Amino acid sequence: MMKYFKRLCIAITILSCSFTGNATPIRLLDGLESVTFFEQTGPLSSVTFLTESAQLTNRLNTLNSASRDFIGATTEFYDVFYSDSDGLFDINGEFITISTIFNFALPFGGGLNITEVRLNFENSIFEFANVVSSFTSFGNNANPASVANAIDQDLATSTTLGNTIGQSQRLSLTLGFASSTTAVPEPSNLLLFVPALALFGFYRRARR
Repeated sequence: MMKYFKRLCIAITILSCSFTGNATPIRLLDGLESVTFFEQTGPLSSVTFLTESAQLTNRLNTLNSASRDFIGATTEFYDVFYSDSDGLFDINGEFITISTIFNFALPFGGGLNITEVRLNFENSIFEFANVVSSFTSFGNNANPASVANAIDQDLATSTTLGNTIGQSQRLSLTLGFASSTTAVPEPSNLLLFVPALALFGFYRRARR
């Protein structure tokens, strides 16, 4: 039950936070050397880009076999870049956006299968993403709730955001990090915690 309650809290965090305050562009974080993306279309794989790499400091206008930052499935082409909280490219952004195209619907699984994104600092210090600020999903093989898997620090879970058949937009996922963003809860949305905590308390009493 604790595992599911943790996921519920993650989901509420996604819904209830805005991002203001003393934010720092990711690429300017002290001691940051590179960023690693963990993807799980099949076996878990990873790709790492230097902080000032062409991959992170540019958004690709077109995604195909010749224009992509890395590949998941054979026709799943990824683009990763610094962005604002809405996923718009910003070289001095406090967030990282992962986007992709994927042209297969059910019975195939959905695309954009990210398990985690990790900042790699000097002296072997690491930091995983801890906030989902925005995402875009389409299609009958999308599982929007799976975005929480990108910030649970578990490499065995991944996102599944569907397919881009008939769409002009890409699948996308925008993540923030404690070092670069200040998440401020929206007061009205904090009310979401009340029923969640009440449900958890009811479950605990029923189990006794």
